[in-house]
Amino acid sequence: MRKVLKKSACLLTAVALSATMVALPAAAEEAHAAEKPHMKKIGVKFDLKKNKTVKSKEKFAAVGNKTMKITVKNYKTTKLKNGKKKTTFTIVYAEPFKPSKRQVHKMANYYLGVFKGGYYFSVVDYSTGLSIANDSDLSKELGVTVKYSDWKYSGTKKYKDGDGCWVRYPSKASIKVSITYPADYKGACLGVGANNYVYQEGSPCGKVNQAHFDGKRPFGKTYMYKRGKTNSHWMRIK
Repeated sequence: MRKVLKKSACLLTAVALSATMVALPAAAEEAHAAEKPHMKKIGVKFDLKKNKTVKSKEKFAAVGNKTMKITVKNYKTTKLKNGKKKTTFTIVYAEPFKPSKRQVHKMANYYLGVFKGGYYFSVVDYSTGLSIANDSDLSKELGVTVKYSDWKYSGTKKYKDGDGCWVRYPSKASIKVSITYPADYKGACLGVGANNYVYQEGSPCGKVNQAHFDGKRPFGKTYMYKRGKTNSHWMRIK
């Protein structure tokens, strides 16, 4: 669900109430806290709406964070005859940043060999924060199926620095997603975002994030959250 860009030599290419308060005993407080849904507890922004563009910061190595625009389009929910619902949509990521020659040179010679943070989406369970995509154990238990297309890229451009180095990446990417779930299940959440840090595939950071997409680690324990607590946007799918 994430795209990473790597380099070879200096060439780089592109291959988310009561007013009266009563104190609870310590044990009761712990139990009460444990009952709080994971996605509410970690305080992410539930401000994602269909056809509304949100912003997320994507890290460009040696240059800094740049604003990416993300929009959920063609959102549609239908009721199926088997007692389930199906929600479909397309996520569009727009990266307007166009580097100067000096910035291209810095990015192309970044020592990690990766110059761009990348972007992601995740479909999780509201209570646990665990991914319910990729046929995880939880998705099977809940009766949820998530399908998604290959990434589609457009506006790919090669930026040069004047010294023979260059970087190349698309200005737009999109992916189609389909979620099928029991009609009475209200826990599905969609999150979108970019990474405001750079890391290589296979690194400890990458392994932690992949564990989330595999349904083994809640979103609040990923680097996507720890290094970007307010950098993702979420919506409930009902």
